[in-house]
Amino acid sequence: MSRNVIVGAEECVSCPKCQHQFPLEQGISGQTIDRYAQDFEQMLSAETRKRADKEAAQQVAALKAQLAESDRAVKESRAQIEKVREDAARAAREAQQTEVTSLQEANKAKDEALAKARGGELDLRRQLREAEDAKKSAEVDYQRKLDVERKRIAERERAVAGEEAARQIAQLKTQMEQAQREATDLKRKLEQGSQQVQGEALELGLGAMLREAFPLDRIEEVPKGITGADLLQRVCSLSGQACGTIIWEIKQTKAWQPAWLQKLKDDQRAVGAEIAVIVTATMPKDCAEPFVRQGDVWITSIAAARSVAEALRATLMEMHKLRQANAGRSEKMELIYNYVCSPQFAQRVKAVVDGVVAMRTELDDERRAYSRMWQKRERQIERLSGGMVAIVGDLQGIGDGALLQLESIAALPALEDPAPYEISAHGKSH
Repeated sequence: MSRNVIVGAEECVSCPKCQHQFPLEQGISGQTIDRYAQDFEQMLSAETRKRADKEAAQQVAALKAQLAESDRAVKESRAQIEKVREDAARAAREAQQTEVTSLQEANKAKDEALAKARGGELDLRRQLREAEDAKKSAEVDYQRKLDVERKRIAERERAVAGEEAARQIAQLKTQMEQAQREATDLKRKLEQGSQQVQGEALELGLGAMLREAFPLDRIEEVPKGITGADLLQRVCSLSGQACGTIIWEIKQTKAWQPAWLQKLKDDQRAVGAEIAVIVTATMPKDCAEPFVRQGDVWITSIAAARSVAEALRATLMEMHKLRQANAGRSEKMELIYNYVCSPQFAQRVKAVVDGVVAMRTELDDERRAYSRMWQKRERQIERLSGGMVAIVGDLQGIGDGALLQLESIAALPALEDPAPYEISAHGKSH
């Protein structure tokens, strides 16, 4: 059986007879080498294909096994997922059912509490209405008793005269006031406390506003318990001079009282103020404007207090300026007359006149100097012009008409004697 042996062409072999070594390619012909090389390549290609097919078959089998294993794992995972999903759905249903039950119980408890609260509210409203009705009835009874008492007092006043009548009236008034205090004690205290606090707050706010708006003025607060207005504004100028006084009265009430005007005017005369102002939360009846003047007293709302203060302060400042201007008018007129008749005034006027005369003299000298200088320059220009025309004529004569560009210069008109340049007395040239 023949065997094929793969030997490299450069492999050395020995001659069996002489033992001479030589490369195999020298002992075998090229054709033989090519034939065996082709057979070897075919055999190698077949072996490679067999080995590749075997390896491919093994890989395909391994992939099929892996695919089967993967399918089995996927089925197990799906089964586990489905089981977990069912468990989760069952737990969610149970939790939802529990929450719904809890919410129903909570709503039921809330409904019961709401019904109970509504019942309590109805009872409270009923009691409140009953209390209001009782209060109104008590007020009506009190008013009836008060009317009866007033009629009785009136009858006694007509029947009794002198000191006995005055004593009984005072006693009855005391009894009425006591009964009224007992009936409306809490309400009166609350209202008085609220009005007093609001009045003090309004007074402090007005004082702060005046100090902020007019830092140069002196804002004086009248202490509590002392008869008089609430605030005094001493108006001062930039130099610190006193320009006048504004007296302020603050009223935080629900009704306007005309008696306030006379009281404030009395306080105005006591302090010697020029202007009196009432700042009130309630304007007089039939007054739609934010401020008004009644009986030489300014009445303003709280919102318009600052604007009224600025206007009145400006009025005092102007009055102060007029008083200052009129104070020394006769003395100033006498001083001005003496100054006009004095030698100093005549000397100052003479100095001004002398200055005007000197300026007039210098102006005439300058006019004459400029006239001489202008006449001199005119004569120089005439000589230059005549010389230039003569030169052009000589050149044209030498060139025999070749210098045509000089015709315009040769044809210049003769200069006329210009009028002398004069300067008028007002400094304008003619």
